[in-house]
Amino acid sequence: MKKNLFALFFLMLAVFSFVSCGGDDDDNTVNGYEYVDLGLPSGTKWARCNVGATSSESAGSYFSWGEVAETNYSEDDCYTYGISTYELTQYGIVKDYKLTAEYDAATSIMGTGWKMPSKNQFRELLDYCTWVWQENPYGYKVIGENGNSIFLPSTGYMTSGKSLSYKKEGYYWTSEIESNSSYYANAIYFSSGTRYLDTFYRERGRCIRAVTTK
Repeated sequence: MKKNLFALFFLMLAVFSFVSCGGDDDDNTVNGYEYVDLGLPSGTKWARCNVGATSSESAGSYFSWGEVAETNYSEDDCYTYGISTYELTQYGIVKDYKLTAEYDAATSIMGTGWKMPSKNQFRELLDYCTWVWQENPYGYKVIGENGNSIFLPSTGYMTSGKSLSYKKEGYYWTSEIESNSSYYANAIYFSSGTRYLDTFYRERGRCIRAVTTK
């Protein structure tokens, strides 16, 4: 009888371990990465930290657009630089003007369920949240209508040779490309007095804040 109870206990423990190690967890995490629900209309949840960061105040890793690892941030190091949207689509790098999962740094590093944000997801963040500039560290506290918030640190960007430029400004990639360009992709830019979506050179190293729709 005692032997049967022990066997049942270990069986239940094994089942529990298997379930809790799955991709989706119940404690506001996906694959072990925490997200924040800002109460956005689309249901999009934003990662607590940048890709490659261990705290919300850290910039984390810098990526050329379409790369899934850090490089030297030069034209020669960026596979997507100088390639047309048509060619990128033919190569399977983009679909409907967005990076496919294999070339999405958020998906590659954080796993299925995470991805780089689209332009519309950043627009929603701009339209439905309150942005409060902070210093020490520099960046924006982004507050949802439900009172929850994330912090987007000022990251600057990396140029050839890994030199950091414009440390008091933020640059975050989207997953999207312009339809008529071979050199630019879309990103959000911000400083203490402004924030907007624009196009930037793909080879420059910029940060990524992932999203999930769990």
